[in-house]
Amino acid sequence: IVEFKADKSDVMNSDEYKTRLEDAKKQIARAVFIEQQINERLTDEALKAAYDEYAAEQAKIEELSARHILVNTEEEAKAVIAELDGGKDFAELAKEKSTGPSGENGGDLGYFKKGEMVPEFEEASFAIEKGAYSKEPVQTQFGYHIIKIEDRRSVEAESFEDMKPSLEAALRTKVLQ
Repeated sequence: IVEFKADKSDVMNSDEYKTRLEDAKKQIARAVFIEQQINERLTDEALKAAYDEYAAEQAKIEELSARHILVNTEEEAKAVIAELDGGKDFAELAKEKSTGPSGENGGDLGYFKKGEMVPEFEEASFAIEKGAYSKEPVQTQFGYHIIKIEDRRSVEAESFEDMKPSLEAALRTKVLQ
């Protein structure tokens, strides 16, 4: 009803209506212009270049697969290291001696990246070679750890198809800026 009354009134001839109409046209023109700019720059080549950059950065990130044995005292930790030096199996010792929840799984922590473990544990872990274990106990707020590095690898990037929506969003934001 209001729409019908507005159409029948003289409001479209008013200066206020004309000013608002011009403002609306400018806003629509800006929006269309921005969308055109985005569409021109949001090409397959631009998306592929952004993906290649992302994949290269991911390849620089290292992650470790580790096991650990957690005990309460430094003396216990040194005794475990002595057993390992004597040839005992790390996973078996973790099952027998570890007080941590991963003990029952042979101390397996799976893969982790920097920033995912407490600093002392992380620093020690990333300093150990693949296949080796810590020769000194590593103290954290949880107790004393003996850490064994099972594997080191670069993080694999998600596939281009999986990344495409977030790459498009990032490029849209970049164009808008």
